Amino acid sequence: MENAITEKPAYEFDGISIGYSFYPALGDSIIAKKVFEAIAQVEPNCRIDILCRDDKSRVYAKAFYSGHKNLNQILNASNVNLKNYDLVLNFSWDIFLNSVSERLQRLSPALFQSIVKIDMYNKKYIYNRDAASRFLFNMARSRILKTNCYTILACDGALPIYDNKVEIKLSPEWKGEFEKLGLKKYITIGSNDINHTRHLVKQWPTRYYVEFISLLKSKMPDITVVQTGGNGVIEIENADKKLLGTDLELTKYILKNSLLHIDCEGGPVHLASQLGTKCIAFFGATDVQYYGFSQNINLVSEICNPCYFVWESNDKCLLGGKEPLCMLSITPQQVFDVAYRYLKSLE
Repeated sequence: MENAITEKPAYEFDGISIGYSFYPALGDSIIAKKVFEAIAQVEPNCRIDILCRDDKSRVYAKAFYSGHKNLNQILNASNVNLKNYDLVLNFSWDIFLNSVSERLQRLSPALFQSIVKIDMYNKKYIYNRDAASRFLFNMARSRILKTNCYTILACDGALPIYDNKVEIKLSPEWKGEFEKLGLKKYITIGSNDINHTRHLVKQWPTRYYVEFISLLKSKMPDITVVQTGGNGVIEIENADKKLLGTDLELTKYILKNSLLHIDCEGGPVHLASQLGTKCIAFFGATDVQYYGFSQNINLVSEICNPCYFVWESNDKCLLGGKEPLCMLSITPQQVFDVAYRYLKSLE
């Protein structure tokens, strides 16, 4: 099969077979790997199939999970019988147990106990809440317990999750494509989506990116500014290079070798941070305690924060602004000041 690590699904081998799926968004698929790694740590001999719902899931599975010793295959979820697996899990902000076989307890008592604890955790906190309520509950609980969107997935000790680091490997065959770009001394910046795939309340105004680049170029003209993002984003007119819609494998190289990535909180910041690149991350609607990385420069709005999922739409400002007032309060001058200090420190 396409992207297959072996020729057979996990359940056709001896030993423990696991089917795992995740919500097909960039940041979520990276966070979900923390659960994948923890399951493999509890049961080192298991085989795990990534069960994909769509093409986007397959892209993320290949980019972030390939090379892990416990990955067996990347499969179309509709082509397998879930009942054949010893364990089937799904990540969608929380860990959901789709099915558990009777033989799991015999094959792996340690993993079985972890699954029992996850089920108890879910019954106590998760199953009786809708998606928005779960999100708000997790953020509120995380503030008290000093956890984050990764470590909260330990489910009160059910899984060995202690930090927000996951391993993401670069694909060697894409190194040459990156070198062809001729990028040397550069920073990367994010993008706003025309169709608001990224919720409006998380977007930094495009004109702010334009103003920031002008400020940076006036002081550091030798720095190349590279705009990253998928197809269908708003192009930033004065970015030196607009590498939009590039293959995710190439994007990994671009972010990995960037001096600094500047973006609102979201999937690209998770990816850049996991690759070891410093980020300036904007936090308006979302909670820095929950989604922030301590090694980054996290700029948090002092106007209103956080409000994600406390309004009927994440594309409306809770305070009635035509644009999110929280993101408007993080000014281009403020971003330039911290970016300039950091970039000067590298010289």
